[in-house]
Formats: sequence, C-alpha cells, structure tokens
Amino acid sequence: MAELFSVRMRAARGGMHVSGAERIVPEGRIEAVAASLLRRAMTHENGRPEEIRITAESLAGKEILRLRPLEVINSHSPLRGEGEMVYHAVAVSELARAGISDNAARGAIKKILSGASPAGGNMRGAMLIDATTGERLEPDMERGIRARAVDWAEEAEEYVSIAERELKCATPHFREALALASKAANAPGAVAELCISDDPRYTTGYVASSAFGYCRIASMKEDGCRFGGRAFFVRREDFDMNEYIKYMRNMPVLISGMVRIL
Repeated sequence: MAELFSVRMRAARGGMHVSGAERIVPEGRIEAVAASLLRRAMTHENGRPEEIRITAESLAGKEILRLRPLEVINSHSPLRGEGEMVYHAVAVSELARAGISDNAARGAIKKILSGASPAGGNMRGAMLIDATTGERLEPDMERGIRARAVDWAEEAEEYVSIAERELKCATPHFREALALASKAANAPGAVAELCISDDPRYTTGYVASSAFGYCRIASMKEDGCRFGGRAFFVRREDFDMNEYIKYMRNMPVLISGMVRIL
C-alpha cells in the first residue's frame, strides 16, 4: 500500500474559524487534494478567509483503523409546530433513543444555534456533554473536541457516491459528515452525536449513534443561519477523557464498505 498522508485545511478570519476539511490520501494525490482544499477555503459561503493553513502529515508507521459506515436513516420533517420546530423534536427523540436526557438534548440544540463558544460564536471543535446532566465537559470551551484523521477508503468511493446520488446530495457535506460520525460513534465511551452545519445554506443536520446509525434530519435550522456545531455525548461515570481525546484527535480511521440507507 502506498504511504498515506493526512492533508488538513483550516481557514480563519479575524482569528475566527471560517472553514476546515481533511482528507487521507496517498502521497501522489497530495498536490491535487491540497489545491482542492485551497479552492474550497477561498470560495466558502462563510466568507473569504484572511488565513489559510494546509498541512500534510505522513501516517507511516501508524495503525490505521478501518470501520464500516453507520447505517443511514433519511428523516424528513417538513411541518412546524407552535414555537418549536418539529425537526428539533425529531432530533430530541432520536437522541432519547440513544439514552440522552431531554434536558441534555434540548440544551445542546439551544447552545449550537446561539453560539456555543464563550465569545458567542461557533466553536472550532465540538462540545462534549454529559448525556444525563447536560453539563459541558470539554477542557477548552473555545476549541472544543476536534475529530481528526478520518476519510473514506479508496475502495469505498463508489459506495458513497451511490449513496449521494440516492439521497440527492450535491455537496460533500454528507460524505464528510457520515465518515466523521462513523469514527465518533466508535470512540471509547461515546453515546451519541448531534450536528448542525455552520454553513448558512446547508440546513440538514443529523443525530448519530452506534445504537441505531446516522439519522439525517431535514432543516435543522433556518436558511441563512450562520450558527452551527457539534455535540458529542458521553456518560461521565464510565468515561476516560484522555483516551477519548487521543482516539478522536490521533487515531487515523478509514471508512470502508457499502452505505446502507434504511
């Protein structure tokens, strides 16, 4: 197998996160992938960045974990109730299936859609939340928990492309989110994940768990809303912070296998 590299992009403006992405590719594809990530940073709907950093890190000698993608549940909730949008109720219901308390679930949605960082904006990483109490546990509430070093295996490209066509996904949001969610669901101590994109025009969110899979939820926020982020839920009583962060940041993961849509 050719030597693999983790190629990462982060774009910022005024010290605030604008966009980011990561790929795991053979050495021969670094230049093309770096150029693609640069174009993505320069044309992102969150605005033109003032700073773009692209790094390539060799994964030679590192264990690379291969995981199957979570099963995909395509949920549509076009109706609205009085006050609370129905799609938020769907997210709360799905999180409850994974064992997340109502308080923790609703609190996470509220924080994400009002700016979860101490400064009131979007975080660079994800919140880490106790599944029962809703208490935030991440050591740094500005940076949050970063999930890195994950991509689709080369042989799985056809499978994820078929899924994108079936779901009518015209952007890379779905493939990137499903890969990250599949890694996060297998983290030590993980219970569930909630994600709402910070891209203003991408309103689909998801709830994911190893208990039931990856549930796409249409319209998790208003079109044009610039708030977004992730929340990872754990149970503090059987959770090791160091092991969790080590896995999320440093364990290279390739997602491989058919994408099953329920």
